Amino acid sequence: MALHSPKESNRCLVVFLRYPEPGKVKTRLAKTCGDPFAAELYGYFVDDLLEALAPGSYHLELFFTPAERETEIRQRFGARYCYSPQEGEGLGERMEKAFRACFAKGFSTAILIGSDAPDLTTEFIDQAFLALENGQDAVVGPAFDGGYYLIGFRSAMFDPAVFSGMRWGENSVFENTLNHLQARKYRIHLAPVWHDIDTGKDLENLQARHANTAFSRSRTMTFLQNRLGQE
Repeated sequence: MALHSPKESNRCLVVFLRYPEPGKVKTRLAKTCGDPFAAELYGYFVDDLLEALAPGSYHLELFFTPAERETEIRQRFGARYCYSPQEGEGLGERMEKAFRACFAKGFSTAILIGSDAPDLTTEFIDQAFLALENGQDAVVGPAFDGGYYLIGFRSAMFDPAVFSGMRWGENSVFENTLNHLQARKYRIHLAPVWHDIDTGKDLENLQARHANTAFSRSRTMTFLQNRLGQE
């Protein structure tokens, strides 16, 4: 079945990603590893995440940036996916427009994730969709760094004001988002805490967690093992 053909007509999973250009992605990681290393590694993050997500029971859509690199992005990650450019000035506005685009297509539930967690399990995503379908108004997956790696809504309860006034990149993003949702009396499902990979320490933890798991054979881990073997 083609990936653009919804397997669950009420579910839309959005992945935010960037073109892996040196100096434009994983800039905190690049401070210790260098721009070329960080960009290539990020590309493998996306590869592994998409491979894990592809069989899921949802419509999968990739919202990318920058818009002018669409041809290169399709060549890098595969033409079989559905792609849409991110629109808006800041992260909050881009997320709002992505949700609006999903709900305008008739999906009753939508979840958005980033591309900084290559080992994210689809079990978390399935559980989040089920929570929305069982009456929860919103779902949030907190990250260990104080942000979040997943957020989703039922279409009838989507309120873009949740993203307003957010100071993105700070370790209070999850807490402030949760406060916004609770102030609106939303019924909230919290996904398990997970790891964004943004720093050299995060990378060390990723390698330690997956020394003996199936993810140890991923593109991300293979790249890291090969690079470390050359040093």
